[in-house]
Formats: sequence, structure tokens, C-alpha cells
Amino acid sequence: MRLFILLLTFATVTNSRAQSIISSNTYIQACLDKTQCSAINNSSYLFYDENSSNLFLKIDFASFKTGQDSIDDWLNDLTGTFLYFKAPLQQEAFRGLSNHNHKTVTLNGQLFLNGLWRNKSIELTLFTSDNSIISTNTNGNLYDDVKANFSFSISPKDYKLHKKAHHLRKSIFVAISLGRFNLLLPDAKHLLGEAYDH
Repeated sequence: MRLFILLLTFATVTNSRAQSIISSNTYIQACLDKTQCSAINNSSYLFYDENSSNLFLKIDFASFKTGQDSIDDWLNDLTGTFLYFKAPLQQEAFRGLSNHNHKTVTLNGQLFLNGLWRNKSIELTLFTSDNSIISTNTNGNLYDDVKANFSFSISPKDYKLHKKAHHLRKSIFVAISLGRFNLLLPDAKHLLGEAYDH
């Protein structure tokens, strides 16, 4: 019996240390040869670093692929790189939210794509869903019930995507809906690559 309790305690402590990373609903749209192309997937990740008061977004374009070449063709110019966005966001922005009280903040940060960093401003709307079905209070921190909605456009020329095979020229639209935050713990910093230290 003591051995069982010891093993159960060890398993509980081990599981509490492991961080499950929650993804966010992501929509991307581009125009290729006058054809509108779009994809939806849970392929973006929002992180908040309390130590530096920075918000991070990571998008994995490769995860949007369906496996069918005819559908995925337009994504080929995007899948060789991750998209990162990094911006300062004070912790106070997460406080005082409710189902009927949201906050919209302007994030003045930098966006990384195709090996290039560019300044980027994004309007971010924060709200909570504390009494709804989508409440995800699993980690017991300030950010568990906070959701985010935001969108932005990327000019392919700014990131030299227009020089790739499909010569994307028109804006690429990205939208995050009901984005969910992950508290950035030390063992997850590697997921942000060079974006963390940039």
C-alpha cells in the first residue's frame, strides 16, 4: 500500500510539472493567381512571459497542410518558416476582465517571417469566458480563462515571400479567434527559438 501511495504521489508531481501547450484557432487567407485560398487550423500558440512582460505568438504554417497537393500548393511558400510575433504587454491588461467587459490594447512589436524581423502593430482584444463551456481553467493561473481575438495582414514583399516559387504578392491575412494563452515556463522557452531572445 505504501508503495502504491508513493508511486501515485510521484506521478502526480511529475504531471504537475509538465506543461500542456494549448493551441488557438487560426485562419489564414491569401490570393494566388486571382484565386482566394484559405485554411483554418489550431496551429498557433500564444505565450505570456511574466518575467519580461512579453506576449509571443507562434504560427506553424506547415500544420495547415491537408496532405493533398492541389489544396496545399499555395502554402508551400509559407511552410519553410515559422511566424513569430513578440510585443510587450503589461500583466495588468489581463485583470478586470469578464464576459461583459473586454479590453482592446495596441501591441507595438515585431513580426518574424522568412528569416526577417519587421515592426508590426496589432490590435488585441482580451476577454474572459469564465462562465462558459469553453472555460479552460486547468493550470490555475491568471491567464487560463482569458481569450484573445486579433487579426493582421502581412505584405509578402516585406518578408521577401514574393521571390519564392508562387510569387505571392497580395496581402496574407491572419486571424486568431478565441486565442488561448499559455504561461511561458522555462521548459517551454525553446519552442520560441530566436524569438525569445530577439
